[in-house]
Amino acid sequence: MSELPDSPEKMGWDVVGFDGVEPIDVKPSNEQPADLLRWLNARRRCTLELVNGSALQGFSFGAAQSVAGEVVFNTGMVAYPESLTDPSYAGQILVITYPLVGNYGVPSDEKDELNLPRWFESHKIHLKGVVISDYSYEPSHYSCIRTLGDWLASQGIPGIYGVDTRTITKLIRQSGSMLGKLLVQGSTASNQLAMDDPNLRNLAAEVSRKKKEIFSPKEPNAKLQRQVHVLAVDCGIKNNIIRYLVNKLGLRVTVVPWDYDFTQEDFDGLFLSNGPGDPTQCAQ
Repeated sequence: MSELPDSPEKMGWDVVGFDGVEPIDVKPSNEQPADLLRWLNARRRCTLELVNGSALQGFSFGAAQSVAGEVVFNTGMVAYPESLTDPSYAGQILVITYPLVGNYGVPSDEKDELNLPRWFESHKIHLKGVVISDYSYEPSHYSCIRTLGDWLASQGIPGIYGVDTRTITKLIRQSGSMLGKLLVQGSTASNQLAMDDPNLRNLAAEVSRKKKEIFSPKEPNAKLQRQVHVLAVDCGIKNNIIRYLVNKLGLRVTVVPWDYDFTQEDFDGLFLSNGPGDPTQCAQ
């Protein structure tokens, strides 16, 4: 094992500080102390800036891209792949309060028997950014095929770690959800990135499927006297809702876009899904 350098000069840095150092996004795979120390001090910086003037400094993971959105929080201890793909978080920057995130990585994109992504609530990540306290660079799980950071980067979603998520959660609990920005070193600066209120847009139209889909159970519900047909309007429906209706309740489910005219359809029950944003924006 190599010895730890005893001065910044031996690390190749200016003794004035590390501000001019080129960011290093990839944690070194070897166990050399010099490489690890160099990476620790050259990690890409990131700032969470809130509309009330608060700013929290941390480190970037995922995509090196500044974004703006509505800052909200989630207190779940597990299931971050499901939360990140939940259409209800569209346009939002999600603060995950559980301290360690990424420790079991991200599973594959395999499909289930209904041809839906088996491990996710939709076909992609819908939120704008992720805020966590401690990020795990080395996940361990039998289903893991990639890190959380790699998955976020592949879909252009930034993340920040190394911030006190408890402070942010307390602030949101007291003041309600608020607008904010994730400002990543080397990307768009704060004065060039406007605040973005997603509730001023029709988010249901952004996340809804574009065409009708029909899902049928392998075995109809034996307690029902006939095949029951439910029409579900997709305003941001989660895959697990479809799976439950079809696989658990044995219903035939037709899922239609948010603005679909279903008045001429034949069905036994109507299901209006939840979804993101302000429902009054759905004018049609």
